[in-house]
Amino acid sequence: MKYTMFKTDIMKKAAAETRLSQRIVSDVLDATLKLIEQGLKDGTTVTFPGFGTFYTREKQAGQARNFQTDEVMTYPARRQAAFRPGEILKRAVRGNRRRGRRGGSTQGEEP
Repeated sequence: MKYTMFKTDIMKKAAAETRLSQRIVSDVLDATLKLIEQGLKDGTTVTFPGFGTFYTREKQAGQARNFQTDEVMTYPARRQAAFRPGEILKRAVRGNRRRGRRGGSTQGEEP
């Protein structure tokens, strides 16, 4: 079953894990997100080693076609926020499984 984790869920779990109040965890999380946002606005890359990197990229202006009306529309160039996951996060999502050179079974498992 898929589950969406919201900010409040993260705050509750972090408060329980760290034994800090939810208010303190909320303040720290809000400050962290605000700093990431401000860094991206300023064009700064924000990196959490092993977890990932937040950065901005420039999207060029272009054209798109509305297939229902066959109208060609142009859209302006813009900056876009992006995230590149780090190796630790990639491994966590994969479940720490690595394939051998020939794509065989994962390491540590019996054939």
